Amino acid sequence: MGIAARLYQDGRWTDRHPVEIEATLRDSAWSPLDVVIEDVSPGGFRVVAGADLAIGDKIALGVAGLGTREARVVWGDQGIYGCEFLIPLSSEDLRTAVSAPAASPIAFPKTPLPTPRSTMSEESAESALKDDRLPIRTRVAAIIVSAFLAWVFVFAIGWGVVALVRALLG
Repeated sequence: MGIAARLYQDGRWTDRHPVEIEATLRDSAWSPLDVVIEDVSPGGFRVVAGADLAIGDKIALGVAGLGTREARVVWGDQGIYGCEFLIPLSSEDLRTAVSAPAASPIAFPKTPLPTPRSTMSEESAESALKDDRLPIRTRVAAIIVSAFLAWVFVFAIGWGVVALVRALLG
């Protein structure tokens, strides 16, 4: 005795092409997210996103060479989502997507880099700064004298301009 089975095929049963394409996804709030497409077919794609997407959300996917394509989130699990293009890719667009260069991962160090330490303690650094400073009265006097000399310079230039104008007109 055998069991008869009938297989049905819907539009999602097309060949999927493994790729690694960097893209920009805009979620339902239209916020841009950097994502990596893992596979693509004429009807949809699987994407790794660092954000939460809700099933049924309409999104937009921007891919270099393909432009922006509207899609809908069909399924999701731990940051990996399956999405369906609202308008399927043409065979030419699919070839362009499949032939795109692979995304190159950024190699981050596994351990934090050591922070360089100063040979001088904080207390000795503060005392060195204090030793280099002039006394407060000397600093205030220097500021007042500098301001006075700046105004003298401004008045001298003004007096010179007035004298020149009188000489030319008079």
